[in-house]
Amino acid sequence: MALKKKSIPQASKKRTPSSKKKPSPSPQKGPVSSKKRIAPPKKGAGTRSTTRAQRTRPARAPRPRVTAKTLEALNERLDIMLPEVMFRIAAIEHLLVKNQLCMYDELTNARQFIQEQERT
Repeated sequence: MALKKKSIPQASKKRTPSSKKKPSPSPQKGPVSSKKRIAPPKKGAGTRSTTRAQRTRPARAPRPRVTAKTLEALNERLDIMLPEVMFRIAAIEHLLVKNQLCMYDELTNARQFIQEQERT
């Protein structure tokens, strides 16, 4: 079976204004010139050298020096947080062994591995 092409009727190119619609006024702003605007060439567009000059970085504000008070405050925070984190880890390890998700020997091997990594 051969397929036949159906011809699609073409719409007429002329548009007739509807009696209900008002024709929109065409915007005209002064005289229309046929000349196109040409943008001025960019600076340095045609003169590219093989070596580029390095850009100068803006001066950074000097960092404040770490004082003894801030070090003491940080040390106090660590003294409070570190034992709490260690207790939480111990509780998780206890639950792992209790629920038989992990053996005690595996935990000790993991601790030894971490200690060896800290040394290097």
